[in-house]
Amino acid sequence: MNKKLLIIHQGALGDIVSIFPSLIRLREKFSRIDALFKKSIGELASSLKLIDKAYPAEAAFFSSMFSHKVDPAAVKLLCLYDEIIIFSYSQELEGIIRGFAGNKVHRIQPRPDRYTKIHILNHILEQLAESRLIEDPAPPESDFYSRLIGNEIKNYRPDSSNILFHPGSGSIRKNWPALFFIELFKVVKSMGMNPEIILGPAEQNLLEIFDASIPAESKIHLPADLPELMKILKQSGGFIGNDSGVSHLSAFLGIPTAVIFGPSDPKRWKPFGRSVAVIRPETDCTPCFETEKSNCTDMKCLELTTPEMVVRSLLKIKRKCNVR
Repeated sequence: MNKKLLIIHQGALGDIVSIFPSLIRLREKFSRIDALFKKSIGELASSLKLIDKAYPAEAAFFSSMFSHKVDPAAVKLLCLYDEIIIFSYSQELEGIIRGFAGNKVHRIQPRPDRYTKIHILNHILEQLAESRLIEDPAPPESDFYSRLIGNEIKNYRPDSSNILFHPGSGSIRKNWPALFFIELFKVVKSMGMNPEIILGPAEQNLLEIFDASIPAESKIHLPADLPELMKILKQSGGFIGNDSGVSHLSAFLGIPTAVIFGPSDPKRWKPFGRSVAVIRPETDCTPCFETEKSNCTDMKCLELTTPEMVVRSLLKIKRKCNVR
């Protein structure tokens, strides 16, 4: 099993956290897994012990791989690995890297066709099995995270009254209205729990809204990087958010996670974990985020979701995983 694997993926947080469970399956065959990710995501994956070493995709040294003038040092690096996986749609990139690394290069389609009703993780695992990089396409067991990183999370006892809200996502189209999150804040507070807000660097507009709408003593977290985000998540007793990379990370860490879906399809993008609830009302419309350029005027898929529905889902999943 003394084989080394390099993974190349330039995706955003949600795309890469979605493949985290597949890295656990790859551990069955490879003794060392290194990755070329965006710097902050690489740091996160390393801290979770999913990979052994992260190379920053932003570095000029490695960006030369995506051109026809590959740095000789990058070529030397590619030759160190027994297998290389490229998560990319680009046949040209595959050809460039294969020119230096030979037939040990495997190109994986990062997402399924937008009209295919298959979960992102199953889509990835099936391709890995077809490439003989794993034995079969079965997902890891639901307690994969605790078995992988040991006592760091398995024996962690969070403050169950501390509930994190993340009202943003990678697209405003997927966001439950901020006013609904403000109402949810009041409902959770009235139940004796402690709601807190978490915002990313691109969500300045939401910071202004929540600054003006929640009590001054309430905490709004602005994590500087992904390892700090993970630390904040691990100190919570529950998480509520939109379909976003942060929600995927929360679910991966085993935190009771309630995810509000609207125009995106939970059959394709439900976060993978043992303690996840999806909230999406029954409507006649089909999820259109990946097939249409804009949302419809009447956003029933988001507007019919009430704060009460969200709280009930979170409490149910907290009871299920015995977080009291």
